[in-house]
Amino acid sequence: MLQVQRFVNELMSSNCYILYDVLYDDCIVIDPGSEKCIQEQLFFHEKNLNPTYVILTHEHTDHTWGTNTLIDIYDSKVVCSKICAENLPKDTVPYFSYYFDDPNYHYCVKRVDIVLEDMKWIINWHDYTLRFFYTPGHSMGSVCFQIENMLFTGDTWMPYRPFVNKRNGSKELYSKSLQWIKEYAKGKNMTVYPGHGDSFINI
Repeated sequence: MLQVQRFVNELMSSNCYILYDVLYDDCIVIDPGSEKCIQEQLFFHEKNLNPTYVILTHEHTDHTWGTNTLIDIYDSKVVCSKICAENLPKDTVPYFSYYFDDPNYHYCVKRVDIVLEDMKWIINWHDYTLRFFYTPGHSMGSVCFQIENMLFTGDTWMPYRPFVNKRNGSKELYSKSLQWIKEYAKGKNMTVYPGHGDSFINI
């Protein structure tokens, strides 16, 4: 049976989700935004899970900060869109430096293993199919994906007023993406798991 565990990340209270099935010993991590992923690691140990994939719904640090920890400890495979991969934080640019004593703090994701365009926007995991949708706007690399009756939307669809990043987002594209994903989900009785805030059922 497919289950979801939510953790609130350190930066900007974004959501990290762990997607797992009790029949299997591996799992999927979505948007690890805590640098050391301490809560997530404790959960892996408790449930005897190994994070096979890390899915990044978009490139912002509050959704990606723990990716390197999962790469280093578990050799997790990182999945995202091509534009997300291109726009991930680089060593040469400081991100969220105001959170640290060191104003020169830098962060970058070490690698991306799977580009969604190469997979035709579909990933098969055990008996499940993950269907991805390109939803630019909040950022230009944003994606949503469906698995069973669950819809993981990153920051494309949230239960309160969204934020469009001025540096690499578009209000026009955001409006179109949000409208499209709402229409897609309409009538499917899906549980929506947003990038911030609580999950909700879309009738």
